[in-house]
Amino acid sequence: MERTKILNFGSVGTSSIMRVMQEAIRLTDGTAFKLLYSRSAERGRDFAQSEGIPESCDSYDAMLARNDLDVIYIASPNRFHTDQALKALNAGKHVIVEKPTAVTAEEVRALYEAANANHVFFFEAITTLFMPNFLACKQLLSQLGPLHSARLAYGQYSSKYDAYLRGENPNVFNPDMQGGVLNDMGIYCVHAAVNLLGEPESVRYKAECGPNGVDLSGTLTLKYPALTCEITMAKDRSLESGCRFEGEHGYFEERGPLNDFVRCSAALNGMVQEINVQSDGNRMLYELARFRDAILEGDADFFAAMAKQSILAASVLEQAHRCI
Repeated sequence: MERTKILNFGSVGTSSIMRVMQEAIRLTDGTAFKLLYSRSAERGRDFAQSEGIPESCDSYDAMLARNDLDVIYIASPNRFHTDQALKALNAGKHVIVEKPTAVTAEEVRALYEAANANHVFFFEAITTLFMPNFLACKQLLSQLGPLHSARLAYGQYSSKYDAYLRGENPNVFNPDMQGGVLNDMGIYCVHAAVNLLGEPESVRYKAECGPNGVDLSGTLTLKYPALTCEITMAKDRSLESGCRFEGEHGYFEERGPLNDFVRCSAALNGMVQEINVQSDGNRMLYELARFRDAILEGDADFFAAMAKQSILAASVLEQAHRCI
């Protein structure tokens, strides 16, 4: 399908996830990277040159003032997500913001109101929800019968953990930057759980914290009327990541990082099947294509549904953080 409209992107940040998104934009019809913002002019210039991004700048206000940018992609440290997204929305730009969009429901509601007031959209980048394998498993959920258990896990020894142990203060382990395992690995589990199960009755979080109070690992419990969903997460060690939902008539499971959702299988009434309906490669392609279509088509219903999803996930984070 030939597209006459190109969504031009400005981006915030030079983290590794930005390289993944840059590749996704290059591979997705109807999208193009135009400008990168970094607080460090030198770092931004070097990153832009290495990734083939035409321009860089060190002024966020100058980026937002440009009329040749349609979408701002935000991949800065967590603490800046909400403020930067709000500023972009009020400048009339669509926004894609890395997880978590915010750590309170009220902050996400403020973004929703700003987006509506300025006739633009914002989307939280949670790859899990758009992976074809996840969507295939979601379609099977009603066939499992009454659920007896729901378990999710995501744990990976962080590349920044050794620096943290040496007494350094990387953003992902800095409470002032909203670091910690719940906001990083755990948010994928939270989004998957509430997308499949809805809003929990109660939330409990038992965390193992480091010397500066940041949560290094933990167990999150979401209580539903007839089900307890257990989520385990870690950044100080690797876990057997994945999920498994079991009901009276069978189960589905994924074995591996939840943001990829690659190795899946299901059993219904004794019949086991492998689920593999997605391609290998850049995991951000699916969400990016859906966000592109929503923006170009003015899909307000999809935007409202995704905003509701982000509000619900942020509410769970907010309740969980109170337990630390």
